[in-house]
Amino acid sequence: MKIAIFGAGQLAMMMIQGDHANHHDYVVIDPTTNPPASRYGKHIQTEYDDEDTLKRISDECDLATIDFENVPVEAMRELEKHICVHPNSNALEICQDRLNEKKLFSDLGIRTTMFDKINSLDSLNNSIEDHKSYILKSRRFGYDGKNQYRINPGDRIKTNLISQECILEELVDFESEVSLICVRSIKDEVLFYPLVENKHNDGILSISVCPSNYNDLQSEAEKIGNKLLVSMNYVGVLVIEFFVTSDRKLIANEMAPRVHNSGHWTIEGANISQFQAHINAISGGIEKNQIISYKPSAMFNILSEFVTEDKLCLLKEKYNVHVHDYHKSERMGRKLGHITYTCDKDGQLSEDISAIKKILQ
Repeated sequence: MKIAIFGAGQLAMMMIQGDHANHHDYVVIDPTTNPPASRYGKHIQTEYDDEDTLKRISDECDLATIDFENVPVEAMRELEKHICVHPNSNALEICQDRLNEKKLFSDLGIRTTMFDKINSLDSLNNSIEDHKSYILKSRRFGYDGKNQYRINPGDRIKTNLISQECILEELVDFESEVSLICVRSIKDEVLFYPLVENKHNDGILSISVCPSNYNDLQSEAEKIGNKLLVSMNYVGVLVIEFFVTSDRKLIANEMAPRVHNSGHWTIEGANISQFQAHINAISGGIEKNQIISYKPSAMFNILSEFVTEDKLCLLKEKYNVHVHDYHKSERMGRKLGHITYTCDKDGQLSEDISAIKKILQ
């Protein structure tokens, strides 16, 4: 098959790398110069909704997918007239809008924090109770903590975020954050990875650990995953992010209609990486009753201002780590790569994570 990937960042790069047997040919569409995936697939440097590009993809490719959720929905709808697109445009439209996400969660009986639609400063003031804390978020184009504004009791609100459509969410008093990697194939085969526990710094994912401390919540998370996959007729990898409350309840936060940073550990830590699983799912390569197996693993994001070459060399000398370079230029807070650590015992994982964190500080 010939597969078009809209977006040519590190996620597209790792999708192509995950196709170990080279079953498919790849074209990546991205308006930037020399994006990471352009090293591994033919790069068409245009805007995602360029008419000539969409016509070319329709004529030359068998199916299309994405490596980030903000690809124009109408472009994907146009492609769907001619070739298969996974995830489908309706699912993409839901996941691009935080309000639509929350409404879908509510419609399916999935627990969320309290939320409200915000279109003006008046509607914001009317939605806030003095004794509660909130997060104001843009409905679109937010990631890594961007386009968010925290509101504490008694705060005088000063933000230009209100100039765009927003959603107000009551702040959750949570114990931890976990994510579930779900996979559904065109043949309706479904796979789930174990719940992954995530730690963030300044809104950016710092560490993902598998297994999490919440294995008892796996069944509940998978039921939620099944509801969402079926309701959206979703094919490919879908990642659901949850808060875990102190009484061990799951609160759905948001979804990512793509392979996800919290699943990077699967490259070395699982028998099938999330990237291989996604390509297999959309192309029909997932076998019936396939099972995910894994080793205790951790993923550490490499940010430009924190990790030096000396630190990486020290890690390689002491631990079973794999360093993944995204071939990106440095910029404050930018993800330049990630480190995966795997071991044989859960107890060893916790101990070595602490040691690795000290080296990376």
